[in-house]
This record gives sequence, C-alpha cells and structure tokens, in this order.
Amino acid sequence: MVSEGILDGMNSKQKHPGYGHRDNEIAKLLSDLDLTESLLLFDCLREVQFWIKDAQGRYLRVNRTFQLDYSLGSVREAIGRTDHDLSPPWIAEAFRADDALVLGGQRIVNRIELISGYDRVLRWYQTNKLPLKNHRGDFVATAGIATLLPDLQGPSFPLPQLAPALEVMQNETRTALTNAELASLVGLSVSAFERQFRLHLHTSPMQFHRKLRLARVAAALIQSPNTIAEIAHRFGFSDQAHLSRQFKDMYGSTPSSWREKHGGSKHL
Repeated sequence: MVSEGILDGMNSKQKHPGYGHRDNEIAKLLSDLDLTESLLLFDCLREVQFWIKDAQGRYLRVNRTFQLDYSLGSVREAIGRTDHDLSPPWIAEAFRADDALVLGGQRIVNRIELISGYDRVLRWYQTNKLPLKNHRGDFVATAGIATLLPDLQGPSFPLPQLAPALEVMQNETRTALTNAELASLVGLSVSAFERQFRLHLHTSPMQFHRKLRLARVAAALIQSPNTIAEIAHRFGFSDQAHLSRQFKDMYGSTPSSWREKHGGSKHL
C-alpha cells in the first residue's frame, strides 16, 4: 500500500513538471559538494553516538560522544579499530551481526534496544543504521546513530506503556518469561503487546529476552569460573545441552569454544 505522502509527492510532480528539473539540479549541486567538514556537526550532538564503518567493521569516523562513551583519548583513537577492539566480545558480535544485515541493504529505523557499553552497564538506546554506497552503487560501509534514552521509569521514556514489561525483562535473567505474563503487566492483550513490541524493538518479546539472557551467559563464560552447567542453571536454561543449542544458534559457537576463544579477552 502506497502512503498518502508518497502519493501526494507523485501527484505534485505530475502537476508541476518543472520539479523534475529542479530535483536534478539540487542533486547535482549536492554531488559537487565536499561534505567532509559537515560531519563535524555530529560532534555537537550530546548523548547521540555517530559512526561510519567500512565493510570490514573498521571505524572510519566517529563523533565526540562516541569517543567519550568509549573512554578514548581522542576521536582519532577509534579510527581503524573494530568493535572487537573496543567492546567485550558478546557486544561486538551483536554489532557485527547488525552490520551484516545493513551491508545487505537493510535499514534499522528507530529500534529501541538495550545495549551494554564497554563498562558493561546496560542502557536503553534508540538506534538507526543504514548502508552507504560508493559511486558504483555498491554497499561498502554502514553509518549509524544511537541516541541514549531516559530511564525506563522517567516520564520521557518513549515507550511508557511497555516500560513495566521492559523492566522485568531487563532484570529477570533466571527464568523464561511468557508473552501472557508480560502483556498482563502493561494491560494489553497478548496480540496487541506482541505487535507493539515488534514495532518498536524489531523483534518478538521472547527473542528479545532470549538474546539478553544469552548475552549474559556469554559474559559469564568469560568472567566466571563456574562450569557451563552451573551457568546454564543460573540463567534459567534447563540443562547444558539446552544452553548449548541456544548459544550456538545466536553466536555460531558452542559455550566451551566461546570460553576457550575469548577467555583471555582484554575487555573484561
């Protein structure tokens, strides 16, 4: 279904054929501009991270908020580095999964998500990511912004109706929750709750909570001396085999291989 805005634009161009010439002229003027210096405007944004990464995940440009959030001495310190250089592996892997989707031509628009920073503190962000093309039309880089959101309990949180359910999901790591339980917390039917959740978080409630629990498992495998079976029990998986299946599905690695690979990570 074509939106009214697009239809209005099409009708407008049909009524005013001169618009096509004007648009071409504007496009040419923009293509002739060197917009490099305009990127400095992103340094004026507070609590908004901005970045550009190449297809190998190397940072080509970041803003000052990004620099400060990652405790870097200067913006230039981020250039050429990857998420695996700046973040713990369980965070870096999630970022790289997004990059793969975006490099395939997908856009991430206004996704509300819970992100653990380099300091491992969970914070809510609204994220936008898009692919960048070269002059041949190939997707060769990604660009994104992540806007820090107010606390779940604050009046300015953009999803006040979903906030009670999001808080429970953020804090409950030991058991799997149900959509019915979460929907009752926010006074919605199960179907309405699922629709609202998918609209704003771009995933289902159960997938979101599973991803959050597995991220904590990934961290515990590196940081904790506990056995994999003990970690599985701690985060509400029925047994080690159940955890292994879920973990490999998300990270492409078994828990034991993950622990062996990242056990010496510098981001602990």
